[in-house]
Amino acid sequence: MSAEPPRRRPKDRKRQIVLQACELIVELGYPNVTMTALAERVGITAGALYRHFATKSDLLDAVLRESFAGFDRTITETALEPAVDEAIDLVTPHPHIADLWDREVRYAEPGLRRKYVDTMRAWAAQFPRVLRAHRDDLDEGNEELLVWAMQSALACLGTSTIHATPAHRRVAVRAALLAIASAPVGPTGSARYAPGTGRTPVSRRERLLLAAAQQFATQGYQETSMAGIGAAADVTGPNLYGYFKSKADLLRAVYERGTHYLWISLDAAFARASTPDDALRLVTQSYVEHSREWGSLEVGRSGEREVEAETLGAQREYAAEWIALAQEISPGIEPAAARLRVQIGLKVVNDLLRTPHIARYTSANTNLAAVVHAILTDAGAEPCRS
Repeated sequence: MSAEPPRRRPKDRKRQIVLQACELIVELGYPNVTMTALAERVGITAGALYRHFATKSDLLDAVLRESFAGFDRTITETALEPAVDEAIDLVTPHPHIADLWDREVRYAEPGLRRKYVDTMRAWAAQFPRVLRAHRDDLDEGNEELLVWAMQSALACLGTSTIHATPAHRRVAVRAALLAIASAPVGPTGSARYAPGTGRTPVSRRERLLLAAAQQFATQGYQETSMAGIGAAADVTGPNLYGYFKSKADLLRAVYERGTHYLWISLDAAFARASTPDDALRLVTQSYVEHSREWGSLEVGRSGEREVEAETLGAQREYAAEWIALAQEISPGIEPAAARLRVQIGLKVVNDLLRTPHIARYTSANTNLAAVVHAILTDAGAEPCRS
């Protein structure tokens, strides 16, 4: 009986590892991924994995290089619709680009992180040319806002938070890009947004909640510690854990508070509105203000599965109100298409208010609300010209 032939290593093993690593990083978040777990997913030993990648950092670099490949290409079209189609064609083959950009690039080595930031800034810098060919009423600030809103909408082609077929995503993103490009934004002006120093609450619990919300939003859940939150809130020792038993409890409380804030604002908007369009405008404005003051409720990769599942359920209920409004305003739209419009609109707000050079102007709130309204109503087919 002849011996079995030796098993040969697949020629593309290294790329298989990179693709599986990308999936795992997007699913769990880079800090929660171990080399052992990745080896198990690929079906190889840890030793075999380390022969390809000496460190987890090397692996992340390979994932980012694979995912950001091609973004140094020039958009050749100038007219709006062909340029939009060209951009979509480039982004579509990169299904996780948004998740990696939003959550994982921060963990790259500083030099590599800078390289990817520069690459994406150069990519975005091509869009003003397209916008100027489409309309002539934009000042520098609102041109920049629309460019970054288009980048955010494009990212919806590749984010795990949106569940839709590639074909449906493409249709929705294309419509959103055209709506953004023609959104009726007002002048940027010179007024800068300056968060007030205000008063600090007397309540220790409230101080902890506010400090946690700020640190989770700016540093990320994994990089935030209970000690750091306590120090920012001036609550230390036994008092700290007397209010919240763990960081997960604080995360749950932050999400719950933000969700209650949104519902109260939505109820107030509905009470004031006389038409569905009025309601949509008021709800959009309240969401922008909420995201500015309290921070996005976008669920990250905290590793706290139970907390995130609870929050996603609450967010879906809230988003359902937006979807119903979009359907009332555009009666022929399918529920799935309305949901995609809402998801794109909310992502644009969340992304742009985390972008300092956009959020620094007081006009950002009004202009962002106008952009989201255009996305949700498929408005702005013709540019608003001065």
